[in-house]
Amino acid sequence: MKRHNFIDAVFLVLIVIFFGSFLTPKYLLSATTATGGDMGSHYPTAVYMKDVLLPAGKVMGWDQGNYAGYPLCYHYFPLTFIVSALLSLVMPMQVAFKLTTILGTLLMPFCVYFALRAMKFKFPIPVVGAMFSVAFLLHEANSMWGGNLLSTLAGEYSYGLSLAFMVLLSGTLYAGIEEKNRIFQNAFLVFLIGFSHGFTLVFTCVIAAFFLITRRNFVANFIYLFKVFGLGGLLLAFWIVPFYANLPYVTSFVTKWHVESWREYAPVILWPFIGISVLAFLLNLFDRRAHYLAYILALSIVMYFCGTYLGMLDIRFIPFAQLYVTVVAATVLMVFLSSIRYREILPFILFVSLVLWVHPKVSKAPLWVKWNYEGVEGKTTWPLLQDIHSFLRGSGNGRVVYEHSPENNAFGTERIFENLSHFAGRNTLEGLYMQSSISSPFVFYIQSQVGKVCSAPFPGYSYGQLDLRAVLPRLNLFNVTHYIARSAEAKAQARTIPELKLEKTVAQYEIYRVATSDGRYVVPLAVEPVLFRTKSWKRDFHKWFVNPNVLDIPLVHIPKPDAADLERFALQSDSFLDLPRVALPLSGAAIEEKIGPEGIEFTTPLVGRPHLIRVSYHPNWRVTGADRIYLVSPSFMLVYPTEAQVKLHFSKSGFNRLGELMSLAALAIILTPPVRAWRKKRRTPS
Repeated sequence: MKRHNFIDAVFLVLIVIFFGSFLTPKYLLSATTATGGDMGSHYPTAVYMKDVLLPAGKVMGWDQGNYAGYPLCYHYFPLTFIVSALLSLVMPMQVAFKLTTILGTLLMPFCVYFALRAMKFKFPIPVVGAMFSVAFLLHEANSMWGGNLLSTLAGEYSYGLSLAFMVLLSGTLYAGIEEKNRIFQNAFLVFLIGFSHGFTLVFTCVIAAFFLITRRNFVANFIYLFKVFGLGGLLLAFWIVPFYANLPYVTSFVTKWHVESWREYAPVILWPFIGISVLAFLLNLFDRRAHYLAYILALSIVMYFCGTYLGMLDIRFIPFAQLYVTVVAATVLMVFLSSIRYREILPFILFVSLVLWVHPKVSKAPLWVKWNYEGVEGKTTWPLLQDIHSFLRGSGNGRVVYEHSPENNAFGTERIFENLSHFAGRNTLEGLYMQSSISSPFVFYIQSQVGKVCSAPFPGYSYGQLDLRAVLPRLNLFNVTHYIARSAEAKAQARTIPELKLEKTVAQYEIYRVATSDGRYVVPLAVEPVLFRTKSWKRDFHKWFVNPNVLDIPLVHIPKPDAADLERFALQSDSFLDLPRVALPLSGAAIEEKIGPEGIEFTTPLVGRPHLIRVSYHPNWRVTGADRIYLVSPSFMLVYPTEAQVKLHFSKSGFNRLGELMSLAALAIILTPPVRAWRKKRRTPS
């Protein structure tokens, strides 16, 4: 009915107004750089997407800024950065980025509404479901799991957008199965989900399994799902094929999340919805839609317990349950609709009740919104940060390492110095996308030795403790020319080490030059590299890295060396106790180098000599002026120049091109019917 549609529209607007009352447009629309938690470290990626990748016709590439370089958006999700880049064409990038961060949160009530509409729930259930979802969005029991506003403000906004798409697909997929249509629409939603977050894509497949285990039209359902997920997978292939192909060159992170209290799973704000959802299921036992929603709710909990066994962070599945509790609760109205005489009044009653219940329980969100969206420029510490950036910008090209410290949060986030490449034009080590790089374990070992506080994020790897003298050879290896100290303990150590020269003091921060570092990314080796035979090069190279007795002997890993490799690497070993050390003749010859965003060029007089390139190895690197690129410890590249001028560039691999061909095939499948219809229409006489 048109009247019901109008009422729905009114309350969807009221939901946005209520939710928007916590967002403070004054800060959201100001041209300042968003910060807070992980969010601040996502911003440079959006800028890089706009300035470097998209102009080159790419959405994935290489970033030299962190982890000695890493593949950007190969193992993190590009969609939100693309959205920010496109929005920035009509507004400042800072504002475009902020709007993108809350996009999924604002879309969630609408996605719930249209999902329930697609499943043919009668008025006012869809709009009530949209209302109830606000309780999930505004709960403050946790800020890291994803989906709720606090998680979004902590940096999980890509997850939030994907979650909104997943909810919408859960409804349109049900409708598509029932009506045998919406194939292209649902395939496109599968693409959007996968392009914005992997956990939601995995759970989307779990949702779809419902239609294969209920023994109702199994064959027809299987064919339908094959078309939807096959086409969606093809659309996503240009990204997901290289994603899987490059998994050997990431750092795995699987751990079981520690939860302090059961109230984090079931916050007070959700208690009424938990109880109502149980009642809804009991009252609607014979409704297939109730079975479907209950299945989604139950399987999200099952996936939480199975997460670590699947190699996934278990806690990411809990928000699915928390959200669907509110969705299921709205369906309790099904059994009462026929007896409610004035249904049009019900949304008003429930909306007022929702506001009265939710509003008093929201205390952190407004403060977090202000903290994040007033930006780094809005902090009293901004002049200090500018002073640090200004000094580093004019102090050379080597990398900068900094002491990880909770005190850095005064700038807006503890991770502020991860963005030195954006603010100061200087590369650093630690960064946000730690799983994307094979250099991560080595970077965090260095972190453990340069600071009082060690984050130690990867289980199974060893870490050290504050020891600036011991870390010097590793800083040299990673071409670190400057060190930022914050704690009294770190500064006290630094002042006793002659190789660390104090060059700048800014408030509580001291910036030291590492005098032993040559500041060069390309250097000829002083010791002959050793071909190291191992089945677990990541673990063995880390053991090499923490062992100061062998740190000067480069180890080369070749999975299947051929005759030419064995001839080139005459020195071979499979034990750290038997590593030959053969010095190479030193030369004072100068090497000219040029380091770009996705390219490395150097000119050398030492043709035929091994040259270490202090940039992370990745199979997408290509070289001219040398026959091939080798993976050398800890995680760098090694070349033997065949010409004086050598050029390396990060390019697409065969897997990239295969994925692109598959995605083009998907577009051809989608476009063929409308093109045929258009041609047929042109042939038909008027």
